[in-house]
Amino acid sequence: MLEEERYRNLSCDEYEQAVGIGAYLTDFRGIGGLIKVLPEDFEVWEVLNGGLDAREAFENWRPPAIPPLKRALVVVRKRDRETLRVAADLAELLGIRLRAVKTYGLKDRRAVAWQFMAVPARSVLDRMEGPMALRRAMALVVGEAHSVELRELLFNRFRVLVREAEADQELLDCFVSEVTTRGVPNFYGLQRFGVSRPITHVIGYHMVRGDLDAAARAFVGLSTPYEPAHVLEFRRSFAESGDWDWAARNVPKSLVYERALLSHVARNPGDFVGAFRRLPLRIRRLFVESYASYVFNRALTENVRDGLPLDEPLEGDLVARLDRFGRPERRVYSVNRWNLSEAAKRVREGTMAILMPHPGHSIRLPQNERGKAILRILEEDGLRPSSFRLKELAEAGSRGGYRPVLLRPLHLSARAVGEREVLVEMALPRGSFATVVLRELMRQRCALSYVGKEMHR
Repeated sequence: MLEEERYRNLSCDEYEQAVGIGAYLTDFRGIGGLIKVLPEDFEVWEVLNGGLDAREAFENWRPPAIPPLKRALVVVRKRDRETLRVAADLAELLGIRLRAVKTYGLKDRRAVAWQFMAVPARSVLDRMEGPMALRRAMALVVGEAHSVELRELLFNRFRVLVREAEADQELLDCFVSEVTTRGVPNFYGLQRFGVSRPITHVIGYHMVRGDLDAAARAFVGLSTPYEPAHVLEFRRSFAESGDWDWAARNVPKSLVYERALLSHVARNPGDFVGAFRRLPLRIRRLFVESYASYVFNRALTENVRDGLPLDEPLEGDLVARLDRFGRPERRVYSVNRWNLSEAAKRVREGTMAILMPHPGHSIRLPQNERGKAILRILEEDGLRPSSFRLKELAEAGSRGGYRPVLLRPLHLSARAVGEREVLVEMALPRGSFATVVLRELMRQRCALSYVGKEMHR
């Protein structure tokens, strides 16, 4: 069962274990180092169907010749800001609701990112000729958004500078060769759970088990040692007192979502359903999906530790065909004795992937040890797949989904660019995390090295 107390005293070398990550696949010894010392050290940008590159679209921007009719496609460059905060700023600027701003994925906060968003065309018709300035971000209209489906995103490109690393080109070439050949476990990265406070899955756990009071208390009061001092003091004071009125009066201004929840609880004591509905639906769903991601990570860690192959299907596995950008098709197949050899052949060729569920109320489970691992972890937390039908916040419930167990980069290179610096460039399928590849390269015990925290190495 998830124990909240472990997060209050979390050391930096326990971060990955706290979100379910606990294994490596390659035999690489690691180069050490730090990433994200500066936001500019980590660049990420989207590529949509048709090859529309967000960075190129921003840097080579021209006003669209034809105004959009239904939905406008906007390219955003942001620096050191969360995607949802930028989306909220864009909605405020355009005078529309946040839910009218559609994104194709969340991008790292501690980074420079170029990404696309879609908004109602009428909201930008008078803003076609120039940039829209946002807080640490800028947006430009590039044309018509032909689709707002997540599958519109083909892949993400990354350019990452690793500082204070062992910049040995022969070692780097070995890493690229091994990862290109073997891949890495397709974990959900730390960003999924919060970097300085990796507890979104704890909130989601309480939501899934139907205890919204505990979920709200964790959201406001559960702290880790690496938050700013004034925020840490606030959370600890609330955790000790449990005083909602005091918390509503003293919540730091930077905690925007906590402030929204607290203001409702202060006015409506005990109404935690209404309090959570003060948060954007995407945030509510993110909590639940983060818990499902934690379960997936733990199960995948068990797969690797128990020696279950990630590149060789077993009877009872679930598989799906991959398109040429590494994206699994929607149809999921069960592996049995009659199709095992064909499935194995396609997995080796890279045209098919072994899947494992991130749990929800409508998933199929692998009929083997992979499926048993998912059920065992849920049962330890007193839950089952049907628990993801949230009774009181049904709109935040999750049907679940499927994720390849193995991540193979579409492109990967690593080269020494200085005595102690390495430049890594890669392209990854939608939904995969660059830090999952970088952890295999760097092999740092302290996960804060992946956000530039030199003092915690």
